[in-house]
This record gives sequence, C-alpha cells and structure tokens, in this order.
Amino acid sequence: MKLLRRVRWSLVGVAAFFLVLVVGVYGWTTQSGYFALLPDNAHPAANVVHAPGGKPPANGSGFYFVDVNELQANLIQKLWAEHLVEGAQLVPDNQVLAPGQSDQEHITEDARAMTNSQQTAQVVAEHALGKQVAIEKLGAQLLGVQPGDPAARAGLKPGDIVTEANGRPVHTAGDMIRAMQPVKPGQTVHLTLKQAGDVTVGTIASTDHPPRALIGVSIGDAVHVGHIPIPVRFSTGSIGGPSAGLAFALEIYDSLSGRHLLRGHKIAVTGELDLAGGVHEIGGVNQKTIGAINAGADTFLVPAGDNFKDARRTAHGRIHVIAVTSFEQALSVIRGLPPR
Repeated sequence: MKLLRRVRWSLVGVAAFFLVLVVGVYGWTTQSGYFALLPDNAHPAANVVHAPGGKPPANGSGFYFVDVNELQANLIQKLWAEHLVEGAQLVPDNQVLAPGQSDQEHITEDARAMTNSQQTAQVVAEHALGKQVAIEKLGAQLLGVQPGDPAARAGLKPGDIVTEANGRPVHTAGDMIRAMQPVKPGQTVHLTLKQAGDVTVGTIASTDHPPRALIGVSIGDAVHVGHIPIPVRFSTGSIGGPSAGLAFALEIYDSLSGRHLLRGHKIAVTGELDLAGGVHEIGGVNQKTIGAINAGADTFLVPAGDNFKDARRTAHGRIHVIAVTSFEQALSVIRGLPPR
C-alpha cells in the first residue's frame, strides 16, 4: 500500500509539473494585446553627449535624461508588469502601434525622432551660447504617417513638409502643434504642403482626457542647418523618441560654458524641444518621474501642463518637480536653485 501511495503521489507530481510547464509555455508564447510601459532609471546626459572641449560635471551632479522601456508583453510579462513593477502602465497595442504598423516600424520612427532631437539640441544650445548657426526653417516635416488615420487617407506621406496650417504659417514643428491646439476632434484641418499644395484633413480623438484632435502623424522640424560651430557626437544606442531634446540642450550648454549651472544638483529633464527653444509635452511622464527618483535626482524639469500635473502627482513629494515652457526658462529656473 505504501508503495502504491508513493507511485500515486509521484504521478500527481509529474502531472502538476507538466501542467505548470504547459501553462508557462502558453503564457510566454501568447501575446497579451498590451504594451507594458516600464520605468527606466534616468541616464547621465554626459555619458552620451560628447562636445569637443566640454567640461564634465562635478561628482554627484549632472543633467539626466529619462526614457521609458516599452515591452510588447506576453501574458506572463503582463502579469509581472501589472503586479510587481512600480509605475508600470499597460497600454493596448492599438494605442502604441497604428493599424498595420509593426513594432520594428515603431522603433524606426522613434530613432528618426531621436536623431532630429539631437540636431535641435545642438542648434538651440549653441545659439544660446552666442554661436552663429545658419538655419533655414522649412516647416514641419512628417516623420511618420499612421496607416488608416486621416492623414494617410488624405494622401500625406513621410517626408512631406507642412508650411501652413489653418491659415497660420508653419516654420517649425512647434508652429504646427500650436495651430492644432484650437482644433476639436472631428473638425477638419487645412494644410499647405511644400510638395503638394493645399490639403484638407479630418481629425480623430486622442485617448487623452479631455481628448485632443489628431490627424495621425508624428512631426519634427524641417530645416536646412548650415555649419554647426561645435559638432557634438551622441551615443544614445537604441534609445529613441524626441523627449530628451531639452536635456541634451542643457547638457551641451552647461558643458561648453564651464559647468556653472548645476552647482551640485542632480537634475533630471524631459521635454521635446523645437528650434525656437520651445518645450513640448511628452509621453510616459509617470514612468519617467519614477526613473528620475530612482536615479537619485533632486530636481525634475518637465513640460508645463498635464505633464507637470501628472509628474507632481506621481512624485508624492519625493522630488522637486518644476514646469518649463522654453529652454530660456529652463536656464532661468536652474540658475534660481540654491546651491547644494
């Protein structure tokens, strides 16, 4: 009888092992339909921004840029992110990827935006340092057009340059963003394209609250940049997106001007930058706030508006959150911080 019981318990153990194995394989190989947005510790900008003749920050200080790890989650990763990772957010695939867009195409679009932000950061920082940078502002360039959205249905393509929106001249991406602000979801937008003339485009609602009017494009500054006096090299690796623009510009400016800004501070920064020095809102601010805190930053500069409200709510007083609308304002508020 004892032998029989041992055999039965052995069979139960084997069955349980195979059941766990099957469930594990199923969970690992089955997509959840969600992206997990995960906090990533803020990164020292001095490690990836290399300006000839620049000065490194003092020990314990520096500008830090923040990003978000995006994971197209299987069922197990979804459960892990949902229950075990502070600040993780689950977002349906269709809010990250446009219809028909692959994850690789999304990554490629983010890489273009990162390259654009690096050039913009150089121009803004060196101009603020009194360097002569020849710039011809051509308009807002479409970096990506989401399949199935109004812009794609109207025939817009990546590379098109918008020079006018709803009767307002568009010289930069910031101009187009401002021209879109009064537009309500469902209304039409009248655009003038450098290559194709006038186009009327419908709008759809974003998933924000309250919703914004979208046409289904990502944009950047269309410029012809002449000689940049101090060529800066970047080594950001696989990190993409436009949100490090302000951090890069502050790093370049401080490095080349003798490191007079930081005065012992460890400052995390996020915000998309335009050529006029304007700072625009970014995504994933809650995860970026946690990344700034986990990196030990004492101050976090974020775009004014909803980004500031969300960052301050997530911070719970653990970091000093400051709202900015421009590069010049960012310089001003940093200079106003007491030395540490």
